[in-house]
Amino acid sequence: MKRLRSLVRILLVPLFSLTLTGAGPGVESRPPATAAAKIAAPRQIAIDLDRAIGVKLPAITADLAPTRFRTADGREGWLVRIPGARPIATPAFWQGRLFVGGGYGSHEFYAFDAATGAVAWKIKTSDDGPTAAVVEDGCVAFNTESCTVMVLDAQTGRTLWQEWLGDPLMSQPAISRGRLYMSYPGNPRGPQVQMMQGTAGPKVSAPPGREDERGWSHRLLCAELRTGRHLWVRAIPAEVITAPVIEGEKVFLTCFDGSSLCLSAADGRILWQKNNGATSAPVVAAGQVVLTEKQTYGGEVREGIRRVTVEAGAARDTALLAAGKAEYLRAGRGGSTALSEAHLKQLDASVGFGTAPASAGLAKAAEHLNVGTVAGGWAYQGSRVAYRGGSILNAQGQYLNCVRASDGRVAWRAQARGRGVDGNAQLFAPPALGRLNLYACTAQGHVLAVRQKDGALLFAYALGTPMAFQPALAGGSLFAGTSNGMLVCLKTGDPDADGWHAWGGNAQHNKGD
Repeated sequence: MKRLRSLVRILLVPLFSLTLTGAGPGVESRPPATAAAKIAAPRQIAIDLDRAIGVKLPAITADLAPTRFRTADGREGWLVRIPGARPIATPAFWQGRLFVGGGYGSHEFYAFDAATGAVAWKIKTSDDGPTAAVVEDGCVAFNTESCTVMVLDAQTGRTLWQEWLGDPLMSQPAISRGRLYMSYPGNPRGPQVQMMQGTAGPKVSAPPGREDERGWSHRLLCAELRTGRHLWVRAIPAEVITAPVIEGEKVFLTCFDGSSLCLSAADGRILWQKNNGATSAPVVAAGQVVLTEKQTYGGEVREGIRRVTVEAGAARDTALLAAGKAEYLRAGRGGSTALSEAHLKQLDASVGFGTAPASAGLAKAAEHLNVGTVAGGWAYQGSRVAYRGGSILNAQGQYLNCVRASDGRVAWRAQARGRGVDGNAQLFAPPALGRLNLYACTAQGHVLAVRQKDGALLFAYALGTPMAFQPALAGGSLFAGTSNGMLVCLKTGDPDADGWHAWGGNAQHNKGD
């Protein structure tokens, strides 16, 4: 018995002698504290992707023709091949339809019936590369990489208005309270609007935003959703990571240079701005702003979660939470998105970019986020967090993390393992959240669900087709675009798979409780 007690002490002391900001290989630890030493270590979970149920997707004989499939354990779904075999961004759901672009380099945008996959309508865009869309008040909004923001009638696909903003556009728009927010590169040509025949009222543009004395390269536009009328334009440091985030009457955003900003939604005034090494779009929840940050410790690149105050952007944590190695962010390493560097360069070449144009401002992005191509900026989402029921959840590299929003404690951490899993690459796209479960896609073509409260794996399927973007959830189904031009629906049979209707969950990109 004495030998047994000694063995237990040997095993337990390392777990309780450090205040942990994460767990597992390469996870940062802080100096021990008396009170914190009594806190149990996070639950460790292994997800073996080699044991995922293989799904043999049926052969597709025609573009845009829905094809049904069935998994070995009885779940059903459908898939549609979109012409061009390009990466497909997160679809948006609204009133039984899915809205999705034809991918980077395409000139098509589609509405599909969410139940069957049948095409409801499609349009041809004037410029290429539709981003993920957002839908609100019967309007569907998106932008093309080159170089236009568009607002359509969601029922018919009729264009309400469109505006040339600048080349390239690598982020998505956001909608809140009848206003659209969109970033673009500052340029001497300036925005040029085109109103569609039959739209009410002339376009009245406000004066262009002032040229910032700090040399900030990009602008954030706020326009009326239905008319395109400019309300304000504000200079910002660099291109926005993925999309602006709206909470109430504040706009939160992070930029490719690592800066974070909070603006007044009413007039664009900058309320605070921080240079904090941000690596993903923020989330505003539980009275705080949550984002991921990059830091370098003795030459080792690391990424973790940071909580900051809404009022001033002041850090609430002395160290990054759930931090771990992040070689995918090291300049020149590749792997910061679920698309390979060769694939990204091929996509850029297909639209005429031998190298990224200076207007993209990617020199800062290449150094900070390892993003050196326009296609890479278009696809980059980082380790963006989501929030539900007091928990902050995200995916970093090959890990899924759950952190308590109240005190920053790591509740559990799941590590994905299996053939081809590279700890130096970004395996997961950002997860989507139901009420109880987390749903995620991988660069290797897996779709999985885990329980939010404890990280228990509920299902995992290997579809064999890589996925680079966050999925959407509606009516018990998961919807995801693949990296080779397919739209996939998996009918989970669980009503929990619902309520995550766009990238970030909603038109404000800030879905929570």
